[in-house]
Amino acid sequence: MKVILAGYNIDTENDSRTPETISAAYARISRDPAPVTELRRQAALEVDKARKSNKTIVYKYGHGSIAEHAVFNFDILGLSRLAAEAVQSFRLLSFTEKSQRYIRIGEDWFLPEELQQQSPVLKDLFHSYETILSGLLEAGLSKTEAREDARYILPLAATTQMGMTVNARELEHMIRRLRAHPLAEVKRLADALYDAVLPVAPSLMLFTEPAGMDSIAHLHPAPVQGIGEVELLGCDSDERVAEWLTELYGEPSFNRIYDNLGIHDALPRFWELFRADFRITLSATAYAQLKRHRMTTQLVTAYDSSLGITVPPSIQKAGLEELFRSQCLKASSSVSSLGREADYFLTNAHRRQVRLCINGREFNHFIRLRDDAHAQWDIRGIASQMVALVKHRAPETFRMTCGKSKWEEVTGKPAL
Repeated sequence: MKVILAGYNIDTENDSRTPETISAAYARISRDPAPVTELRRQAALEVDKARKSNKTIVYKYGHGSIAEHAVFNFDILGLSRLAAEAVQSFRLLSFTEKSQRYIRIGEDWFLPEELQQQSPVLKDLFHSYETILSGLLEAGLSKTEAREDARYILPLAATTQMGMTVNARELEHMIRRLRAHPLAEVKRLADALYDAVLPVAPSLMLFTEPAGMDSIAHLHPAPVQGIGEVELLGCDSDERVAEWLTELYGEPSFNRIYDNLGIHDALPRFWELFRADFRITLSATAYAQLKRHRMTTQLVTAYDSSLGITVPPSIQKAGLEELFRSQCLKASSSVSSLGREADYFLTNAHRRQVRLCINGREFNHFIRLRDDAHAQWDIRGIASQMVALVKHRAPETFRMTCGKSKWEEVTGKPAL
């Protein structure tokens, strides 16, 4: 694993070399009548004083929001896909990750030192990836289509890289939380992030040691057995949004909104009054799409081989299903006694459950992206089930909710 602090914001006008001076200057705006330009100049001239001020305001007064003015960019390389999920569970950051869907994957994985004797299991999975990839290409799939489906056999130990942008407040929270994670790899990532940022912004990295609440965040219940892929546990009716429309217009007229809605428009914020609660059983591949929708509540179980696997239809059609299933079974059964670290050997086809609570505005955005013809087929199937269930309960609230490719058919409007 390698973590590089690639960049951070600085006061370019005053040639400050740390983002701490911007945090310190902006913190003084509420109590100092001087122009903010002067506050920035003073902070840049007296960095030690700025750092002392930051520590006092964050530690003594509890105003952690000033740390949000400091923003950092990280290169993260050689991290397992399993550990990447821990990073990407945080809401207030941005990341772009290497895609197994578009890039041919070589034999590159991470395993803890004590599990290295199990590496032949991973070698078999990567060998199967090459076999399946070749078989899908011979069956007539394009390179992108073949890579998209062959990746289901890849282990969660496969390494990835990402670019990450995060403010200091969320970074401090992330480091503290990741240090309480049960996987040693994730703990090392937390330490690497801390070591990279500390020389640049020591006054904003104050609360980085985990507490009891940080450990609770990593607890996972056992999955519920014997249920379908998508289960709607609770859902509002049209009434929630209709009440607000009545307050605005004197009548519950959804058309006042829909007449102005275009394919690229977000619904008004009061659509967030609507809530839906799902339990979803999905593959690691589909979860990689779902987890990007961070303006939702997502609570996950551990990956569990008892939930079965997702086999891409193209693999079935190409006559490769027996090889695919046997390799997935071999991988999961050979390490079943390892506990949480057994997840390194599970594949992108293995499943977990997600408890997903989502508001109406975000649901419309999610369906527009994931129930679209260009969306990945696995998450598209899940999104299609979700929108059908919700439209049955709240038909007016989601009358114009659909994938982009269905816009003209569903709404009768041009896709402009």
